[in-house]
Amino acid sequence: MKYARQVLRKHVNIIIVFISILLFNFTPAVFAADIGNCLLCHKYPGISRVDENGDLRLFYVNEDIFNNSVHAKVNCEGCHTDIKKVPHDPAKKVDCLIECHITEPSTETKFSHKDAEFFLANSVHSTKDKDGNPKQFAEDMPTCKNCHDNPLYRPLSFFKKVRYGVSEASLGRCRVCHKKDEFIYRFYNHVTTRLHKSRNPLNIAEVCARCHNNPEIVARHNLSTKAVYSYGETFHGKAARFLDERIPDCLDCHVRKGESVHQMLANDNPLSSTHKDNRSKICTNMDCHPSATPKFATYSVHAEFNKTQSPVQYYFTFFFIVLTGGTLLPLMGIIFLDCIRRLFPHAVIKRRK
Repeated sequence: MKYARQVLRKHVNIIIVFISILLFNFTPAVFAADIGNCLLCHKYPGISRVDENGDLRLFYVNEDIFNNSVHAKVNCEGCHTDIKKVPHDPAKKVDCLIECHITEPSTETKFSHKDAEFFLANSVHSTKDKDGNPKQFAEDMPTCKNCHDNPLYRPLSFFKKVRYGVSEASLGRCRVCHKKDEFIYRFYNHVTTRLHKSRNPLNIAEVCARCHNNPEIVARHNLSTKAVYSYGETFHGKAARFLDERIPDCLDCHVRKGESVHQMLANDNPLSSTHKDNRSKICTNMDCHPSATPKFATYSVHAEFNKTQSPVQYYFTFFFIVLTGGTLLPLMGIIFLDCIRRLFPHAVIKRRK
């Protein structure tokens, strides 16, 4: 009997090892970044829990979206560094500035987003002032996750003409040397999605509007109350609503050409692209209006037409509102009375004796 138990235990151990190998080493190609087989649990839409604050937290990971995102090659453990076992304890907040899981090919060193922190710390969105002291309402300043929500790849076709989508002709050239389609598609997406905007102008405006359209944040930092609205009223904003990707968005104007998008400077900074001495360079660059004169840039994109900023436009608009109302309202009153007479031709208002 003792020998039989030993044999049974040995076979059970072999079965457990075999199942573990299947789960952790023979997962499909789409799970290439999921070395720890985290999707074994996180692929279920209903996986969630109520945290210590009583909030419902959803832990579902959409497999298709993740595999087409810019982090598709990243191991789960690369960001969630505190998870060492399964089932694991509640995960700590992800730090986007840690030394990453991927080797940067030009320097052969571990990749890191530290440079983004440096640029952000020297921008208008920094949590500290120029003397290094914390700003008032520093908690309102954007963090990585306020702007970055793991966008999808937007591959660009450029074999014979520029159009959006995957170029099968280009992939055919890749297959001359590279044999695995998984690598080919991933490398193609990674490179070509960075050859044009990763988001369309409307999406970028919506991201900025999360803060610049928030009444409380706008009031605390003395910002323009109509920055997003005024952009939407311009030709650029109207074209953005029709998903035209050729027109400028917030980043095209508020970030200097060739600089990191994190390095956005205040309007009164001489190095800022929107400084009065540099503003003409925005409109007259090769991508926008190369033949325009510097005077063309005096056009106010964020015009609010109030008495302080634009008194002429304000009173001109006010005059036409009064003129239109003064003309149409009496006319509408006459039409209304005429309709009453036609509906009740014999109606008479009784006079008092």
